Amino acid sequence: MAVDIALSINRTLQVPLLVTINSILKNTTFSEALPPLRFNIVVPVGDRTFFEEKLSAAFAADYTPEQASFRVQEFSPPDFLKTYLDTKFKEQKPERRTSRYMQYARLFLKDVFPDVERILYFDADIIVLDDVRSLHALGNQLTPQSNIAAVPQFFPAIFYFSNPFKVWSDLRKFKSTFNSGVLIMELRYWNAQTVELIKHYLDLDAKNNHRLYHLGDETVFNIAFKDIYTMLPKQWNCCGYGNPPWVARIIRKDPQTMKAIHWSGGHQKPWKSDRVIYSDLWRSYLPAGV
Repeated sequence: MAVDIALSINRTLQVPLLVTINSILKNTTFSEALPPLRFNIVVPVGDRTFFEEKLSAAFAADYTPEQASFRVQEFSPPDFLKTYLDTKFKEQKPERRTSRYMQYARLFLKDVFPDVERILYFDADIIVLDDVRSLHALGNQLTPQSNIAAVPQFFPAIFYFSNPFKVWSDLRKFKSTFNSGVLIMELRYWNAQTVELIKHYLDLDAKNNHRLYHLGDETVFNIAFKDIYTMLPKQWNCCGYGNPPWVARIIRKDPQTMKAIHWSGGHQKPWKSDRVIYSDLWRSYLPAGV
């Protein structure tokens, strides 16, 4: 059985996608005795061929199907999600609307890839510095009652909401907040109740004029899975490096102590500027010819 990995992106993130995948491949051990990696890429409607060609050009010459395979599926949001996102964000440009859809697509990976049981999800502003097989093995601790794992973060849950009193009963159940850029999702345990739970919290925001939640899909993940998620070691999502440089310098660590570097927290991305922290390390994973 393959080690399944998922990313959800649009064309603006085609290069970061290839870098994230290359970092995973370069730090993974391959042998005939080990299962292959399978990358499950979620893309907007109409972009499947475009991404298949990009992936083939970047990796087909260096990895056999017995080592790594790639499959691309298009995602069209269900009507309730599309209505929610279009109403909440009111994006005028089609590419911005599509970007919103892809941000929330990871909530529907079970529908997009129904044959997958356990999947590792990564945001595309991440590089992985350790063997993902060790992360995959941590999913063995998940259960039907706790079917998602993530790295906790120091971010008070109260700041996710414009009016905390509206969600006071939920706030009391938070163990800690988590960053949703790296996830283990045991999809075999996701069911109709999981979808209804997600819909419930989208409806709650809608009933509050779509102004109850800050930080979009991360808030939805946190409030829906607040009391049942399993905590992962912090090394697997060293996040916050997309914040202003002075913040990034404060939280800087030796890359040898990190298993995944995540440029979350703002608009400081390593593909936009070589002045961003760890951008030289990010560029070292650019596939040849990209």
